Amino acid sequence: MELYIHLPFCKSKCQYCDFNSRANQDEGTIFSYLTALNREIRYAAKAYEKAKIDTVYIGGGTPSLLDAGKIKSICNVLGESFDLSGVKEFSIECNPESITEEKLAAYRECGINRISIGVQSLNDFNLRTIGRLHDAYTAVEKIKLTARYFDNVSCDVIVGLPYDTNEVVEEELKTLAPLVQHMSVYALTLEEGTPLAKRVNDGKLLLPTEDEVADMLDITATTLERLGLQKYEISNFAREGRESRHNYGYWTDEEYIGLGAGAHSYIKTVDGEKPLANPIRFASPSDIHAYIAGINCVDSYASVPRVEMRVLSDKDVWNERIMLGLRTVRGVESDLLDGKIPAELSGFFKNRDGYTALTKAGMSVMNGILVRIMQL
Repeated sequence: MELYIHLPFCKSKCQYCDFNSRANQDEGTIFSYLTALNREIRYAAKAYEKAKIDTVYIGGGTPSLLDAGKIKSICNVLGESFDLSGVKEFSIECNPESITEEKLAAYRECGINRISIGVQSLNDFNLRTIGRLHDAYTAVEKIKLTARYFDNVSCDVIVGLPYDTNEVVEEELKTLAPLVQHMSVYALTLEEGTPLAKRVNDGKLLLPTEDEVADMLDITATTLERLGLQKYEISNFAREGRESRHNYGYWTDEEYIGLGAGAHSYIKTVDGEKPLANPIRFASPSDIHAYIAGINCVDSYASVPRVEMRVLSDKDVWNERIMLGLRTVRGVESDLLDGKIPAELSGFFKNRDGYTALTKAGMSVMNGILVRIMQL
C-alpha cells in the first residue's frame, strides 16, 4: 500500500495551476489543518492496521513552505501510526525558493529519502510569466544544495511555455540532467479558469503550437536518454533504479490512501490485507475548512466525509489498468489485451516478456488509441 499526504498551502498561486492549493493561509488555518490531518492519519492507520506500506509521498501545494518542525511532526505521527519499516521510498515536494539547509537536514532526519523539486523552467522570462517565485540561478543552486543531503533528487519541467523554443528546452535539460536522478517533463496544459488560460484566450499571450511542442518533447526524450535518463513513462525519465516507485504504483494498480483535503484514495482491501469484492475510489472534500470540520466531527476513518465515491466494476478496473499501464514503457500484461487491439492499430504495439506496450509512434497518439480500445 502507498500513502499520499496532501499539504495544500502555497506562498502564491502559479498562473497555470488548478491543483487543490491555497495561497497565503494564516497560521491558525494551517495549525487547524495539520491537527485534522494528524487525526485522519491515526484513523486510517487503525482501519488499515494490516497494511504493508511501500511508499510515502508528501505533496501539495508546496510542502517545503512549512517550517521544518511541522514536517517532522507529520512524519512522527505517520511513524507512530503506520508500520513504515518496509518503506522503500519516502518523497516530499519542494519549491526552490523555500528550500533551506535546516529543512533538508530535518527531512533526512525523519526518514525522507527522495526530494522532488518544482523547477518548471530555467528561462527567467517563462518563470515570471507563469508566476514562479524563483529564478533559474536559484533553482540550480537549490538542486545542488539538496544533492548534498540526498542522493535521490527529482525535478519537474514544463515545456510549451511562452518563451520556449527547441534550443531553450534542450539547454535547460542539459543543465538539469547531470544534477538529478529523475526528471518529470510535462507539456503545458491550459486548465480552464486559470489566469494563464485567460491571458491566452484573450490574445494577450502566445504559446508554441502543438507541432512545436511535439518537437520539444521529441528533443526532451533524445536529450535525456543521451544524458543517462531513460524514459519509463510517457512524461518521466530516470537513471537506472531511480524510477519513482510511488508514481509507478499509481500506473500499475497499487492500492493507496490519500490523506488531506482533496486527496484521492484507491482501496482494494478491507484492512490492508483482506480483499474487497470490488475496488473503491473516493476523495476527501477539497475545501480546507470543510475538510477540517469533517475530520473534527467523527471518531473513525469509516465516518470521514467523502466525495466522488465510486465502486469500480470489472470493466472499470480493466479500463484503468489499460489507460494507466499503457502510459509506461513496460506496458501491461499481454493477456489483458488479447483480442482487444484492432488490426489497423497493431502497428502501434510491441510485445516483450509477456507485456504489451505502445511503440514510440503509439505513445504520440495514445489518447486516440485508448478511445478505440475502450469502446470494445
